[in-house]
Amino acid sequence: MSEYIRSPLIRIMYEKLEHQNKHLNSDHNHWYEYHPEYMENEFRDKFIRCKQDEETSTFLENCFVKSDWLLTHFCHAIAKAVLTWFMTSTSINGLLGRGSMFVFSSAQFLRLLNVNDNFKFDYLLDLGAGDGNVTMKMAPFFNNVYVTEISPVMRWRLSKHGFTVLDVDSWDSPNKEWNSQKVPSHFDVISCLNLLDRCIAPITLLKRISRALKPITGVLILGIVLPLKQYVETTTDKRPNELLAITDSDQWEVQLSSLIKNILIPANYEVIRWTRLPYLCEGDFSRSFYSLNDIVLVLRNSITE
Repeated sequence: MSEYIRSPLIRIMYEKLEHQNKHLNSDHNHWYEYHPEYMENEFRDKFIRCKQDEETSTFLENCFVKSDWLLTHFCHAIAKAVLTWFMTSTSINGLLGRGSMFVFSSAQFLRLLNVNDNFKFDYLLDLGAGDGNVTMKMAPFFNNVYVTEISPVMRWRLSKHGFTVLDVDSWDSPNKEWNSQKVPSHFDVISCLNLLDRCIAPITLLKRISRALKPITGVLILGIVLPLKQYVETTTDKRPNELLAITDSDQWEVQLSSLIKNILIPANYEVIRWTRLPYLCEGDFSRSFYSLNDIVLVLRNSITE
């Protein structure tokens, strides 16, 4: 139908309405399913099935509401066209307060860690925390929350949330301090959500995380969008210095198996459990929201000192 509409503006509005009607009353079961025939038995057994819960539905409902703020989207489009000459997209989104992300609900996070809502860890480190909205899903279950972020604007937003912002180059250094306060050398949980495919040195990052986890009990929450497409916002050619050498396949389950066997296991990580979730982002004038296929794994060091 939309191909018969000549006006570009009306066509965009029609396609957005179609997209919204398609998703408005859906439970989106397909977001959470996988094809076990493409996975080894040992990885199948560690899969936990999630579903669209209340927090996820609330995020989507807010996306539907915000997508109708036409004047706001128009102003954002003009501002982005100007700011893109001297700021990254991440910093622009932080400055304009747009494009918030949703990875998991509080309940889904607790299920991944296999704890109840009364449990409290000591230390969380959220790497590449963005605007902090995902961090806030995890923060209530920790006594101390630390974050890192390259974007200066996002660092400012994170500090406004009350999180301790660490330097991206020295967060794993021993005896580090922040505002004259000692920062822990090991963390109970380190979250690295959709950062591995966006950073300049992902293999090095995995090694740094391994050293910063608490021995025996420390876990890494790793989120990665599959099929894999590495992209670095801060480099001239947008390419990383280290490539994630996994199987080239359009079937994300094949890539996940390859990621575990070729990257994570050689880096001395063991998969405790994993799930499939939608990586949701607030939309704009043409879409109420955007969704990517996100795999979230709970990992621990397979070698303890």
